[in-house]
Amino acid sequence: MHHPSALVAGELEAPFHYSPGGMRVTTSISPLAEFLRDRRESLTPAQVGLPSSSRRRVRGLRRTEVAELAGISANYYLRIEQGRGHRPSAEVLSALSRALKLDEYGDEHLHRVAGLSAGHEAPAVSDDVPDGVRSLLDLHPDTPAYLSNGTLDVIGVNEPGRLLTPGGLRVGLNLVLSVFEHYPEPHSEAHWRRTAENVVASLRYYADPRSPRLRHIVDTLSKSDPRFVELWQQCLVRPHSSSWPLVHIESHGWVGLRSETLAIPASRGCTMTLFFAEPNTPGVAALRDLVRRARETGD
Repeated sequence: MHHPSALVAGELEAPFHYSPGGMRVTTSISPLAEFLRDRRESLTPAQVGLPSSSRRRVRGLRRTEVAELAGISANYYLRIEQGRGHRPSAEVLSALSRALKLDEYGDEHLHRVAGLSAGHEAPAVSDDVPDGVRSLLDLHPDTPAYLSNGTLDVIGVNEPGRLLTPGGLRVGLNLVLSVFEHYPEPHSEAHWRRTAENVVASLRYYADPRSPRLRHIVDTLSKSDPRFVELWQQCLVRPHSSSWPLVHIESHGWVGLRSETLAIPASRGCTMTLFFAEPNTPGVAALRDLVRRARETGD
């Protein structure tokens, strides 16, 4: 049976070493406090220009170091990370973003969780898809496509999409759980790790950090898979983007395609991913046959 663990891809950075029982995956603190703590612990002194010491007893940076890098008092930063303060100003958030070496997506996420912590956004409803969005899938009868929500659960798939990875791509499938559950041939270890990093970074970017579904996914994988712990502790944040996955198509075997993921603005975290073949590649004929079979199934 083939599974859709090759639907997205990215690049891997050096992971942290995993120690059983050492990862905190549930918390009652605010989303802002949790993200600041996780990001602080994901960095090394060398990454922010500080001297390293073999006698360090904490993972990542000290709170006092982050405060100094951001130009704020250590006591004020402590209150923010413990969720005991009001929402920091835009200037303080920008200073923390620079101190923690966040890129544009990390900075976007930092400001978003600050708003969540201040109660400025209602909790996301993971399966609340705007009217008409699912019908978009039917407007692409010649293109395999699926919808996913903020926690990367597949919530819609068209007929070509269902045939793209037999037995795998279906409504109810969680892309993150599937990636860590399956290691399909002929993917190399490097390809699998790029895929795994991409879905983990996307999970943090799209999901509401207060979501019980997110907690379930993180708790489940943290207890069973040290590879997930390594990636989650890196605290990477980024949306889906272009990728070139390998997919299995009946009678053609493993074929390289291209995928593009489009955000659905009216629903936070909801995206639509479409697959197509680059000109003059084996994927062109493979997709042509797949679409033909999809039409016959529909008829």
